[in-house]
Amino acid sequence: MIEEFDTLLQQAQDQINKLSNKQKLEQKLQQSMPKIFEENIKAFAEYLPDIAEEFRHYKPRELDLVCSESGHLNVIDPRTGSLLYGQDPVEQSKAQIERLEKRPQFSTLDYNIPEKSLDTFIHTKYLRKLHNRYLDAKKNLEPLKTMPEHLGSAIVFGIGLGYHIKPLLEKTTIDHLYFCEPNRDFFFASLFTCDWKWALEEIDKRDGVIVLNIGVSYETFSADFINEMKHRGAFNSVSTLLYQHYPSKELNEIIHDLNHNFHMIAIGWGFFDDGVISIAHDYHNAKAKLPTLRKAATFPKKWRHMPVFIVANGPSLDIAIEAIKEHKDEVIIFSCGSAIMSLLKQDIIPDFHIALERTKFTFDYYNEFIPKEILEKIALLTVNVMHPDCSKLFGWTGMGFKAAEPGTTLSSEFIDRHQTYQQLLHCNPVVANTAAAFACYMGFEEVYLMGADGGYKDPQYHHSKSSTYFNADGSEKKEIAKLVRAGELKVPGNFCDEVFTTAFFNVGNSQLGYLFKAFKHVNVYNCSDGAKIENTLPLHIEDLLLANKLPNKNEFLDYIKNETFIRRDFDAEEYEQWLAIPEFEKICDGLIRFVDKEFTSRAEIATALKLQVRFLYSYGYTKYRHIFFLLDGSLTYVHSIFRMMLYQFEDEEQTVELLNGAFKIFIEYMSEAKTLYQGVLDAQDEQRSYLMGMLGDDKND
Repeated sequence: MIEEFDTLLQQAQDQINKLSNKQKLEQKLQQSMPKIFEENIKAFAEYLPDIAEEFRHYKPRELDLVCSESGHLNVIDPRTGSLLYGQDPVEQSKAQIERLEKRPQFSTLDYNIPEKSLDTFIHTKYLRKLHNRYLDAKKNLEPLKTMPEHLGSAIVFGIGLGYHIKPLLEKTTIDHLYFCEPNRDFFFASLFTCDWKWALEEIDKRDGVIVLNIGVSYETFSADFINEMKHRGAFNSVSTLLYQHYPSKELNEIIHDLNHNFHMIAIGWGFFDDGVISIAHDYHNAKAKLPTLRKAATFPKKWRHMPVFIVANGPSLDIAIEAIKEHKDEVIIFSCGSAIMSLLKQDIIPDFHIALERTKFTFDYYNEFIPKEILEKIALLTVNVMHPDCSKLFGWTGMGFKAAEPGTTLSSEFIDRHQTYQQLLHCNPVVANTAAAFACYMGFEEVYLMGADGGYKDPQYHHSKSSTYFNADGSEKKEIAKLVRAGELKVPGNFCDEVFTTAFFNVGNSQLGYLFKAFKHVNVYNCSDGAKIENTLPLHIEDLLLANKLPNKNEFLDYIKNETFIRRDFDAEEYEQWLAIPEFEKICDGLIRFVDKEFTSRAEIATALKLQVRFLYSYGYTKYRHIFFLLDGSLTYVHSIFRMMLYQFEDEEQTVELLNGAFKIFIEYMSEAKTLYQGVLDAQDEQRSYLMGMLGDDKND
């Protein structure tokens, strides 16, 4: 009995000692925390002032901090009611980083390179050489198993109290560090526990970049991250370290959504040959002085609410076709791309046909598949980089400037100085985007989307059965279907829970949402039984009831052509001076200099690539901005492969040898680019697309 009593006394004394020790630890924390917070806020004020401003006087909503047995601050997760860390958060975080070091996870980004037989572009030729070199290395070299001492980029999902940040930065140097923390209270608490001052100074000393996305939700994170990557260079998303600091429903949703939308980073990069064609086509369209959409165009009040049907070639066009027939004399009809064939088969001649693809395929398609007398009854709406021969096929042609193009930079930004003509934002990658952009910028305020499915319920029924994607008997053309359905995924539907779409269509759907958000006064009714499009109102085709109808359609069409568009001025000598051919050669030589040597380490190569990108980006807002657009896409593709080589193989010496050889291929690329740019104005696309062979049977339908 005495022994039991002594044991109880000892246990009681231990509890008193623990409590006393905890009180001492809490007092120590209370004394140190304000100083840490103040130092951190000062550091953020210097490096990221917006963060300092937001959190200097922040009031937490639901923050419950406790002292752990180790004397470090811990926090109760409001979602679970449990402690975020164990009894020693610092050691726990160090152990987590050690596990990460031994088993890192990296992002991957794949893209297709056309077969050699389809290749006439120097970009594709050299990209294939680089990619084949990477594939050979993948077969022969040991894959990366541990975290290297230098990384190009990392996404850290979760900041918590920040105990993992210092050990992570002590293990590796990261050029581009992206933090995601959905809980603002947690980040606020980290200002009392994490040495952010050291972290920010260390990243700055290493010439790195840090981005903090605080309070983000899964609905917005992917778009924020993708925009950030495109701003910093989309190649930063390749071979990115992925690290989740703590378990959380919110973080899981963010990671899932990013994984679902990651493909959007790899779309719309452009490449050198494409940019050269952009300039050549813009030049010859300018010489033709084609009518071009005026800046701040608008309709007289009597026509602003006149409806426009934007008709694309999705499966639900087959359902909408009767409604289009019924109202064709009361509305303006825009046909998009291949939808023109579906409409003509139903004896519907659109008022305007919209085309986007700049290659000669567009001209060949209309020239060979549609009778000349039909095309002469239709007006064409297209962009300034369209193949110049296309305008000769139609009765009238109006153009708009496609944003972020080398040709547009020369004509709209440099020569016109943004004074006369309108640039079309969000007008790609799908032709429905172009049609919608024209409708909004021209002045329409009532827009109906028909067959603009941006997806499909049935993978074998991905376009209208009247389209060139199907045979006369309604059977699918298998070869084209493989191309159309590449990168298939599922997204929310307009009238149902989910539909199939592709990476390409999904970007188009997102761009439509951004466009309509910018034109809040435009009423957009989505009558398409496909993917959900943000900022539109779902409307079943059987519920269509037009409040406004055109009393005199021809009068309105004449107004559009004569008042909304104006003939483009042109001075060949001025255009040629803006090309800056000698400067292009200097910039190519500058890019070569960064990699024209033998490297000895990953870190050395990473630094050279970082400086090379900064060199090109320094021209982004100068009188050589068109050169930036010419080379940016190609450099993004090339750097993506460099990144895969740099951070996917274990042996550093073999990795460096691999890159040294790859840089010689890049130097060849830039040398040939200089030669090609000498004849840029004559570089119209004259290649006959292999797609014409796939569609050839349609002539006999």
